[in-house]
Amino acid sequence: MCCRFALRNRHRDTILRNLYKCISKHLYMPEEPCSKCPECTGLCKIVPSMAGTFKALGDLNRLQIIYILSTDTSGTLGVSELAGRLSISQPAVSQHLKTLKNEGLVESRRNGFYVYYTVNRERMVEFRDHFELMYASVMKQCSREMVRKAAPGRNLRACVIFYSYSGITRKVAEGICNAGGCDRIEVKTRTPYSAFTAYTTGVLRSRKGAFDKIEPDEIDVAGYDFLIIGTPVWAWRPAPAINATIQALCNCDGKPAAIFTTCINQPGEALPLMRKALEEKGVNVLAEISLNQEDTKNPDAGGELLKRIIAAAPPGESRGGAAGEKTGNTTGEKRL
Repeated sequence: MCCRFALRNRHRDTILRNLYKCISKHLYMPEEPCSKCPECTGLCKIVPSMAGTFKALGDLNRLQIIYILSTDTSGTLGVSELAGRLSISQPAVSQHLKTLKNEGLVESRRNGFYVYYTVNRERMVEFRDHFELMYASVMKQCSREMVRKAAPGRNLRACVIFYSYSGITRKVAEGICNAGGCDRIEVKTRTPYSAFTAYTTGVLRSRKGAFDKIEPDEIDVAGYDFLIIGTPVWAWRPAPAINATIQALCNCDGKPAAIFTTCINQPGEALPLMRKALEEKGVNVLAEISLNQEDTKNPDAGGELLKRIIAAAPPGESRGGAAGEKTGNTTGEKRL
């Protein structure tokens, strides 16, 4: 009897010791830096948990259950109702629901003798966030491979120069930089616009083609092989800050460039005015692209824009001359 109690106490002490170590490791020990990835985005921790979710959703019947639950408005779907809609047995439905519940995709509630099933909103939001992170990482690598294929054997140095008021143009520019490994120069006005002055003073100055005082006041692009210049559209014209940006360019004669605008619907005169100002500085504009409101909602808007730029002006075959004719509604194309 004494030996039995001693063994039980020893077993209990071992469990408590291991539990203490586990709690101490997660609560008190600092998290070790990731050594698996050259540039850690957290995917190395997310992917293992996503594998189970993809496996759970990799069955047609389980996907149909998710679809039926997501389109149901009554909130009173049980095993028998799901079995009737799927034309499979109730035990099979119960097994599928168990798999989905284990992954947290489905939750249940009991009402008397009945059990009803619904989609777990919080888990779906978490899965969407994880998937978008994985998608962004994959598209970033795909875009870099696209650039490598477009300029094989060349270390092409490109620079994205832009002005952004609301942050939309900045988001697109950052997407280009992440996708293509470009340098980034963000131009800012010395006197920032407020929500009121942007739509009064800023719009009026844009219509007049005025130049804002900007920082940096001089932009030397001698070390770059390709320029990408972007601006929001104000009153169908470039923002005053980008007018000043073009004038601030140094050592840009003969440089190939692509220009882009972000706007709600149409860019108006913005692209032709930017082209004219750049050509007066000796810049060879090879592509003109406008992104509307729907385009900028794409999480990979920067990568898609880079793809269109490469299609319109593939790097590595630069030659002089005027830019080509416009094709489509917003893209002027010429082979580099």
